[in-house]
Amino acid sequence: MKYIDKIYGDVEITGVIEELINTSVFQRLKRIHQGGAIFLVNPKINHTRFEHSIGVMLLIKKLGGSIEEQVAGLIHDISHTAFSHLIDYVLEIEEEDYHEKRFEEVLRDKELNDVLKKYRFDINKFIEIENYQVLEYPLPNLSADRIDYTLRDLFQIGKISTKEILWFLSGLKIVDNRIVLISEEHAKWFQSKYEFLVSEYFGGKQNKEVNILMKKIVKDCIAKGIIQEEDFYQDDFYLIDKINRSVNLKKMISEIEKIEMDNGKLIQKKRKVDPEIFVDNRVLKLSEIS
Repeated sequence: MKYIDKIYGDVEITGVIEELINTSVFQRLKRIHQGGAIFLVNPKINHTRFEHSIGVMLLIKKLGGSIEEQVAGLIHDISHTAFSHLIDYVLEIEEEDYHEKRFEEVLRDKELNDVLKKYRFDINKFIEIENYQVLEYPLPNLSADRIDYTLRDLFQIGKISTKEILWFLSGLKIVDNRIVLISEEHAKWFQSKYEFLVSEYFGGKQNKEVNILMKKIVKDCIAKGIIQEEDFYQDDFYLIDKINRSVNLKKMISEIEKIEMDNGKLIQKKRKVDPEIFVDNRVLKLSEIS
């Protein structure tokens, strides 16, 4: 299977990776937007969890990760719910980890399991997905997941170029089974871009307004019995269809500037990076050097 990625270019995908991508549970991610509800007010921000998940796998492969690590990267987001983190805002989950609590349940999908068994992978290895350090490594450090969504989001909103991405990727290195950078310049670049992503995109006016509005609409729909929590297990368009049975979502979105945000609070995860750098055969944090 030939796949064209906005970040990593043209790649050929075969074997277990191709078969996992073709499962229904993974294809569902095509209908879940990476940026959540923001695509409703800015249709250009339309990249998906599908693209991000394949991107994480490709980054791990680029860094020399094993096929098992690539599989872990590919499936790490299969439990994401409709509109990505909207359910966290509705339920006021500050760590934004609702999807993580569902991960094992979704991992047990029969079609997904049949593929893993065919290629002799033990599904139990993937339950504790955070054990794959290249994929998931706690803040403030780097990880394949964190790097891909940062580059992908910023590229999608036009804040970084392909040339910058290629330069940054050339500065990645694996040391002690985790991602570090080869220079202070690379570390400062990523830290500044990540800070912009968190403050100006995740925490930006447009993003906050549409998520506060969607939070209000969803809470009202749940209270009226129009939607249930389980509806989030489907996808963005399924949820939109159910919401439209109660309100004219398109009209409300078009008039978002006029709507009084009476429940104007949006709890978001605190994010900050302090990249590690390989200097003189030692790994030091940027803050230790700067």
